Amino acid sequence: MKQLVQQLCAQLKKGEDVVLVTICNQSGSTPRVAGAKMMVCKDGSIAGTIGGGMVEALAMKHAGHCFEQGCSMQKSFDLTNSEAANTDMICGGKLDIYLDYIKAGESNLEVFNSLLTAVAGGRRVTLVCPVGTADRENRFVIDSNGLTTREDIAPDLLTEIKRVRTSTSSATMIEHDGNQYLLSYFTVGGHLFLLGAGHVSACTAEVAARVGFRITVMDDRAEFANEARFPMAENIVVLSNFDDCFADQEINEDSYLVIVTRGHMHDLEVLEQALQTNAGYIGMIGSRKKRDALYKRLLEKGISHEQLEQVHSPIGLSIEADTPEEIAISIMGELIYKRATGHKTWQTA
Repeated sequence: MKQLVQQLCAQLKKGEDVVLVTICNQSGSTPRVAGAKMMVCKDGSIAGTIGGGMVEALAMKHAGHCFEQGCSMQKSFDLTNSEAANTDMICGGKLDIYLDYIKAGESNLEVFNSLLTAVAGGRRVTLVCPVGTADRENRFVIDSNGLTTREDIAPDLLTEIKRVRTSTSSATMIEHDGNQYLLSYFTVGGHLFLLGAGHVSACTAEVAARVGFRITVMDDRAEFANEARFPMAENIVVLSNFDDCFADQEINEDSYLVIVTRGHMHDLEVLEQALQTNAGYIGMIGSRKKRDALYKRLLEKGISHEQLEQVHSPIGLSIEADTPEEIAISIMGELIYKRATGHKTWQTA
């Protein structure tokens, strides 16, 4: 999503109007879920996707009408009827899309630059777009602390936005005081901390970057923890040792700690520290035999069974992974699922 917002800002900065297409409501099986976005430019080029196929093609066609008429519009698609079947759209669900015509100009550029700054900084934010009203250009961004990019927002509207935000992580439409608003939620991609910079770590970082995680690599070996091996990392920390390795780091519910050091004693040292943080995910590589031995040591040091139950070990999904590349896919599969579902346990089909 960060890349999409970057491209949108670039278009506005060039003085080019855009249409931002958002799936604002969805039920049943659809190509993508509510919140998916696609930007359509005046020349017909796009960035992002709402699922491809006929729905996306029709959205692009409707976007052309938005440019011609200088207005936004809302469209509905029923993928359950015979018409959908005739076009190979056999998902079996229904969805609504909102095509938001965004004029190039200082006010809109300021709003979307604010959105980009928040997303790039790993902050949870909501983009609020008035729908079908005279003030539809008065978009604004509100963060998780209630701070907005405009000072003239009615307090009761802010209260309603906050109330709805706690019940959903998807885009949604709300009505307030006779007006409609599209709320688009931009959640953080997650901050991945790789404790250890070996082969598995390098492969994991490559996959993580492609799916939107921010990456910090930590190791006590400069020949491993460096930009040449981790060009996608936001931060590379060469430690003198693993003592107090999280001291200068902000670890919160959006932090994913992946322990892949080069030895059991380092794993033990890091895991003990990780359990004292507020990390949303803690995973450690290794066999069950290794895990049980380390857990026994930690229990003797006063760590509780409840704390150890937070740890994902052996790390990753059980897909018979063997090579560093396969193990990286296994780890990232688990992290992607964790990011999407919070504290739910893995469910097999």
